[in-house]
Amino acid sequence: MKRYLFPVLFLVLTILAVVVSTAADSKSGPKLAYIDPNKVLQSYDKWINFQKQMQDEIAKYQAELDKIKDANQKQQKYLEYQQTINNKIAQTQQQIEAEILQKVKEYAEVMGYDFIFNSTTMAYGSQTYNITDAFIKYLKTAKK
Repeated sequence: MKRYLFPVLFLVLTILAVVVSTAADSKSGPKLAYIDPNKVLQSYDKWINFQKQMQDEIAKYQAELDKIKDANQKQQKYLEYQQTINNKIAQTQQQIEAEILQKVKEYAEVMGYDFIFNSTTMAYGSQTYNITDAFIKYLKTAKK
C-alpha cells in the first residue's frame, strides 16, 4: 500500500494543479462582446444617406405614377418601380453590411476582442458586453 501512496499522491496533486490553472485561465479567458447590428446600420452615415436618396427616388416614382391615368398601366408601373426599389435596397444593404462587418473585424483587432457577436442571434447577453455605442463611435471616426 505504501508503494502506491507516492504515485497516487503525485497524480492527485497533478490533477489539482491542472484544475487550478484551468480555473485561473477561465477568468482571463477570451475577450467577448456583442453589437446590435440594426442600431449600427441605422447609425451608419452611408445607410442614412442611402435612405434619403431612396426617399427622393420614391417621390420621383410616385410623381410619375400620379401622371398615369390607366389603372392597369399604373398597376404595372407600380410593380415595376417596387421591384426596382426593393432590388436596389437589398443590394445596397448587402454592400453596407459587408462594409460594417469588415469594420467590426478591424475594431476587434484594434481593441483586442477575440469574439464579437451579433445580438439578434443571441438568446441573452449582459449589457456589460454590449459595445454597440462604442463601435458606432469608432465607425464615425474611422478612416472611410
